[in-house]
Amino acid sequence: MDKSLERRLSGYEPLWDEWFVDSFMWEDDLGSMFSLKDKNGRKSAVRVLTVDSTSCGRPLSELTAAAIKRINARLPLAGEAFLVSARNFTVKNIENIGAPPVAADILVQTDDYRPLENDGQMPYVTARKLADNICRGIRTAHRKGFTFGDICPKNIRVDSEGHFCMDAPCTYLPALADPTYSAPETFSEDYDHYKADIYSFGLMLYQLFNGGLLPLQKKGESLENAVKARLEGQPFDPPAGAPPDLGRFIMKCCMAHPESRFSDMDEVYRELSSLPIDSIPPRYEECYVPIDKRGATENKMPEAEPVQPKITENMPISEEKESRGMRLYVLVLLYMLLVAGGAFLIYSIFFLK
Repeated sequence: MDKSLERRLSGYEPLWDEWFVDSFMWEDDLGSMFSLKDKNGRKSAVRVLTVDSTSCGRPLSELTAAAIKRINARLPLAGEAFLVSARNFTVKNIENIGAPPVAADILVQTDDYRPLENDGQMPYVTARKLADNICRGIRTAHRKGFTFGDICPKNIRVDSEGHFCMDAPCTYLPALADPTYSAPETFSEDYDHYKADIYSFGLMLYQLFNGGLLPLQKKGESLENAVKARLEGQPFDPPAGAPPDLGRFIMKCCMAHPESRFSDMDEVYRELSSLPIDSIPPRYEECYVPIDKRGATENKMPEAEPVQPKITENMPISEEKESRGMRLYVLVLLYMLLVAGGAFLIYSIFFLK
C-alpha cells in the first residue's frame, strides 16, 4: 500500500467529523479500502480513489466534477441489497507545491465489501447465485434511475454476508470506458443506457458460463481481436458451459440490436428467476480455461528475440504446407534431371558410335 496515501488520510481525520481510520483492508486498481471506527466503537469503511489528470489527459476539475455527479446519483441507493453503498463522500485535492493541483483523493464512505476472487472456476450453483444477486442489484438501480455503464467482473464485490453486490466506481467516464463489456451502440452519441446495461450484464454472464472466455475469444488468442469482431457485428455461439435455456437467456441479453433484447431489468429478472437449477451441466466444468491460458492480453508473455521457424510436427498448417510444397518441387526437379540424364546416356550408347 502507498504510505503517502496513509499519511494523507491521517491529515483528513476526522472524516465527516466523526470517523477515524482503523486499518487497511485491501486495494485493487480502482482504489484502496480502509476500515473506520468512531469514538463510540461503531464501524464503517472508506474507499479511497486517487485521480490524476496527468495520467488520462483530462483536467482535474472535469474528473472530480464527473465523480461528484456519479456519487450524488448513487447516494439514494445506500442500503439497498446487492449494491455497493455510497453513504458519504468528500474530495481532497493533493497539494502540488508551487503549482495548481493535478491529482485528488476521492473518499467514499461505504460498508464492508471484499473484491470478487478470481483464482479458479466458480462452482455452478455459486455462479447462478451471482447472476441472481447482480441482476437484482441492477434492477433496483434502474428502478431508481441509475445506470452503470461499466458492468464487468472487476466491479463485483462481496459483502460481509456473502452476497454479490454491483459497484459503480466514481471514476467512471464514458469517454475513457473499456469496450470489453460495452454494447455496440455505446459508441454513438444517443443510446438507451438501460438497454446497454442489459447487454453488459449478459456479456458478463456469457464469460462466466463460457469457461472464462468472452464471445469470439479463443484459447490463447488476442482478446482485443475478439472484442473488435464482436463490436463489428460478427455473430457468436451461445456460451459452451450453459444449459440450453440459460444459454438462450444470455444470448437475448446480448442481442446486437437493443430492440431485440429484453425490454427492461424487470423482464430480465423474471426470465432468469424462472430458469431451474436442477443439475450441473457437464460442459460447465469441461469448458473452463485457466486465466494464464486465455490470451496474450490478459497475461502478456515476456518479449523474446525472434527465431527462425523449424520444421516440426506441430508447425502451423500454412508453414507446413509451404515446406511440403518446396520438398515436392525439389523431388520433381531431381526426377526430371534423372530422366533427362538417362535419355542422354541411351542416346550416346546407340546413336553416337
